Amino acid sequence: MASNLMQSARRGLTMLELMIVVAVLGIIGAMAVPMFSATDATRLTSAASVLAADIDAARAESIAHSDDTRLLVLDNDGLTWHIAAASDSTTPINHPTTGQPYRRSFGTGELKQLQGVTIDSYSLDTASETNDNKLGFGIYGQTDQTSDAAITLRSGDTVLTLTVNPSTGEVTIGQVN
Repeated sequence: MASNLMQSARRGLTMLELMIVVAVLGIIGAMAVPMFSATDATRLTSAASVLAADIDAARAESIAHSDDTRLLVLDNDGLTWHIAAASDSTTPINHPTTGQPYRRSFGTGELKQLQGVTIDSYSLDTASETNDNKLGFGIYGQTDQTSDAAITLRSGDTVLTLTVNPSTGEVTIGQVN
């Protein structure tokens, strides 16, 4: 009977055990918070990957549609870009998987988690225009640029530059600064 009484009295946690559990949960929580809040560098790296993929998509679309090559058009708002046919640079083509207009914007829709990232500057020089807002591709994937195209992204005080080779259309993502 005495052992039954001891077992029923010992069902709760002591104050010391409760404090240890709270401390362990606090440590785990402190380690998890940075994983859930994106830093400027993380945001920039993700944004650069998205933009590089869209540049690659415009290049691939140009190769596939040699009768009407494609452009990546940067909007003046510093957040938005779209892929368009060279014959109509103001109208986005339809995205091949969603069927929706191929227009993307940092901080909205599927890129909502990239809020705070902006297109800080770009250097897009064609033979006929200096620093226009269009990056065009030819039928072999080459760009319409006379030199490397550069697009710089910013998040807070941190910047990252994407460079596009004019001969190959290949995108290089630079270091976060």
